[in-house]
Amino acid sequence: MANQNGKKVLMFCPTFFGYEKRLENALKSCGYTVDLYDERPSNGFFGKTFIRLGFKLYRPVVKKYVERIIAENRAKDYDYILVVKGEAFWEAELSLLRAAFPNAKFVLYLWDSVINTRNCEKNMPLYDKVLSFDPEDAKRFNLPFLPIPFGKEYNYEEAKNYEYAAAFIGTAHSVRPRVVKQIKKQLEDMGEKCFTYFYSPHILVFWLNKFTNPDYKYLSLKEVNFKPISPKDASDIYNKTKCVIDIEHPRQKGATTRPVELLPMKKKIITTNSYVKNFKFYNDNNFLIIDRDNPVIDKSFFTTDYSPIDDNILELYSPRAFVEKCLDFNDLQKELSDE
Repeated sequence: MANQNGKKVLMFCPTFFGYEKRLENALKSCGYTVDLYDERPSNGFFGKTFIRLGFKLYRPVVKKYVERIIAENRAKDYDYILVVKGEAFWEAELSLLRAAFPNAKFVLYLWDSVINTRNCEKNMPLYDKVLSFDPEDAKRFNLPFLPIPFGKEYNYEEAKNYEYAAAFIGTAHSVRPRVVKQIKKQLEDMGEKCFTYFYSPHILVFWLNKFTNPDYKYLSLKEVNFKPISPKDASDIYNKTKCVIDIEHPRQKGATTRPVELLPMKKKIITTNSYVKNFKFYNDNNFLIIDRDNPVIDKSFFTTDYSPIDDNILELYSPRAFVEKCLDFNDLQKELSDE
């Protein structure tokens, strides 16, 4: 891919575990100039909740937010408006952006499933191009499939002796508390250590789940963190562990982000997501696929070392490949998975 010197991107992306910086850095590494904004006016609990639930009374707040961003950047002739997830933007906001930047191509990148993103299907025709990280959504809506790329925030350090047999870092949603705690119990019965970092966006969300989600009986308040772990701290933990636990949301039908983003870390993965078998980098030695309803850990999985992945396959999931597919409209579809 040629260096895109001079091309400008106005990017809207939720702040989430540093993923927004990963995508911004991917664009910059390919020569794009990027102005990054959160797609939401506020990252506070109520602001995010109003957007998630689609409260119409909150729409003027979103509109005013977009108008301010347009005023700050009106003199810039953007080549692309890149919206990630797109939960906050409806037709009114996109019309404002179209009018302000008529020469820009509008691209929507879905890093969450359509079913988890309000008004997503309705808003898709408002963009020039829509891509999805979810292969099932890509098939259903005839979209290009594009996983979130791995980034440089995870720094691999070779270790001869690991402190943890496995580690889980992620949001405490759905069945995760139960499945992760069941895995942890089995590992401890084997004499192994398991690191866990359960994140919740707000204490009210924790208590709501405590009263409505039966799988939350496995989780106590003292085990929950209300601040996302930093990429550096996550990298430090992953370097101390042999395997990483990956539990996808029950409503998610396709791949998760974890297997791709951890490729540079050279970690074996315990996952409930069998779709990972469709990726070029899959092999039986590096993945242990378990049943979310009855997770059973095979001790022999920990006795073998990670099998290195060919560099040509790694490149398919690199920042360069992501940007090329997202903005240059080149077709890497057949290379990214075996389907």
